[in-house]
Amino acid sequence: MKTILFFFTLSICSISFSQGLIDGYFKGKGKVDIALSGFYQKAESYFAGVDELQFPNQYISFEDKTFTSFGVFAEYGITSKWDVIANVPLINGSFQDAAIATKYELVKTKIGGRNLSIIPALAVSFPFTNYETENFNAIGQRATVFSPKLVLQHNLPHGLFVQVQSGYNYALSPVTSSVAASAKIGGSFGKLYVDVWYDFQHGFGEKDFLSTDPPFSSFRELVVSYQRVGGVVYYELAKKFGVFVNSSFIFDGRNAYKSLGFGGGVVFKLKVN
Repeated sequence: MKTILFFFTLSICSISFSQGLIDGYFKGKGKVDIALSGFYQKAESYFAGVDELQFPNQYISFEDKTFTSFGVFAEYGITSKWDVIANVPLINGSFQDAAIATKYELVKTKIGGRNLSIIPALAVSFPFTNYETENFNAIGQRATVFSPKLVLQHNLPHGLFVQVQSGYNYALSPVTSSVAASAKIGGSFGKLYVDVWYDFQHGFGEKDFLSTDPPFSSFRELVVSYQRVGGVVYYELAKKFGVFVNSSFIFDGRNAYKSLGFGGGVVFKLKVN
């Protein structure tokens, strides 16, 4: 029964389709960005075993498995230093774990004549619908997660920047909690924006797909860890409109797919009176 369920489940949607809600930029008071996106992901194997000293090196190969997602993202500037964010994904035809977040620029100082921002943030993700986690169409873990984060962003010469962030993902039982960290480097060059990033999550717990001690009774109980890389290219076509393409690759993990994905979308920049 476990093997049958495996081939139709075990996709953690929170790690599959985007690099995260929080960045180091602010929209400005009364301004809102709305992004409509699509993403296609292909997986050929699954990291299903566990090594006590490092990420799992046991994996299961199978025929190509694909995921298609569509998302609506919005970020609004309450003040010049305070933004709120919302995101709702539709994955393989099912609404999954939505998220809301807020961030505040607590400190803005200069190092080497360039701005350094220290930004605390809080994100909350939750099931947008009571979707199934165990049947043929199951995708995510139906997780409710509270994620306090700290973001550091340092602007560099020639429009470049470096950003690092870290936080704790406190998940309600039976989903396991985790720590996360990421690093990003990019830049804005006129109408063009480019970045590349590395993302890491380490889950806490003992239950794995290949493990029988202790056994798991639901895929929601499995510990999820991963390492992935990705990037995005955005181009402003008009003053209030632009397009982007993005990609990500999960190359190591625990109870996660080894997968490569590509996507794109449009961004509308609006002013709210």
